[in-house]
Amino acid sequence: MSDIDDEPPQLFDSSSLSTAPQAGPSSVPVGDIYDRRKVPITLLTGYLGAGKSTLLQYILTAEHGYKIAVCMNDFGDTTDIEAKSLMLSDPTTQTTSSSFLSLPNGCLCCSVKEPGIAAIEEMVATAPGGVDWVVVELTGVADPGPIVRTFWANEEMGDLILDGVICVVDSRNVLKQLSEERAEGEINECQKQVACADVILLNKVDLVTPEQLSNVEKSVRTLNPTLRVHHTTQSRMPLGELFNIRAFTDSAGSGIRESQLIQANDTRTCHDDETCQHDHNHGHSHDYNHEEGEEQQHLPHHSRITTTLVPLPSSGLTKPQFTKCNEFLESILWAGKYPSETGEEAPNILRTKGYIVEEDGTAHVLQGVEDLFELKAVPAAMEDAEEGGSGSVSDNGKVVFIGRGVGEGLKARFIQYVGLE
Repeated sequence: MSDIDDEPPQLFDSSSLSTAPQAGPSSVPVGDIYDRRKVPITLLTGYLGAGKSTLLQYILTAEHGYKIAVCMNDFGDTTDIEAKSLMLSDPTTQTTSSSFLSLPNGCLCCSVKEPGIAAIEEMVATAPGGVDWVVVELTGVADPGPIVRTFWANEEMGDLILDGVICVVDSRNVLKQLSEERAEGEINECQKQVACADVILLNKVDLVTPEQLSNVEKSVRTLNPTLRVHHTTQSRMPLGELFNIRAFTDSAGSGIRESQLIQANDTRTCHDDETCQHDHNHGHSHDYNHEEGEEQQHLPHHSRITTTLVPLPSSGLTKPQFTKCNEFLESILWAGKYPSETGEEAPNILRTKGYIVEEDGTAHVLQGVEDLFELKAVPAAMEDAEEGGSGSVSDNGKVVFIGRGVGEGLKARFIQYVGLE
């Protein structure tokens, strides 16, 4: 099976239009209380050959009804290789172009040399007909962490807002990629991509057995229990499920509130390639061997990234406990040390997620990328929508840490310092 379409999508000359549509954000309504004028940005990551280009090809050619701007970025040394799998040609000159291109389905394509937020914002502001969604492609060798941090921390995003990170993986080869060795102390790129993702597409499910697919899903959920997981063939799935996920703005989008199911259900799976496109909110509390796809009780020594989930009391945190929680996060993420007189070094944290409720009912969403984190209060209206209008919290709070050296030690130190014993 090939992940590359033989024929390049044909472009049209937007200058020939008699009346230019209004530029700026698209008028397509979101249709719920999250309705906003800002345009969501998705960062698309995944190894070379996983199926990113196939997904982009679908976005840029299919009649899906969305106006999507795709930015192919020159992060790393494989850009020229990856560009060959997504050729965009002018039907008149038969030449390729890296400039602002308008495609027949209303989507846009451009190439920029670096994660230039200003350039992307300008494209959105001047796009004929507006833009519903921006997808920024990262190359297969890119470490997504610093790039995510750049987009999230930038205060000059204008009409743009970071929506989430999508990782495409090759279900046939990902276990081997996860276990690739690097220099001592280094985390390989595939593990970083899975750890930093909010949504993962387990692609090429038609090339693996149900047992292999189950092993793959267990392994990626071991690394990142907050993932929304979709099974795909040729990277095809409803695009509406990939954007406006609000992974950085509310608890439903972050996946943290569903992450309790890691411990509650480790058997449910689907294998129908045509129908298994939905979210799988289950996971696992033990580890798996990535070598040869065989299930084991412990990760091998070369699996550098581990995860721990800290449950919070159903009664909520007191004000002093909430303050202590914030102090703990500041210490391990900003200073890289546990909050103690000894200054003991803390684990290397890649992603932090949490849903924290105070005893007065105030809920907060915790999001962290490397040393940057935010505790954001969740508006009551948003909570009501997530709970079906009941106004109550359906599950207890929790905090998830993903990184190198993360484990029971970090969990115990958090519980002790915050006073949850």
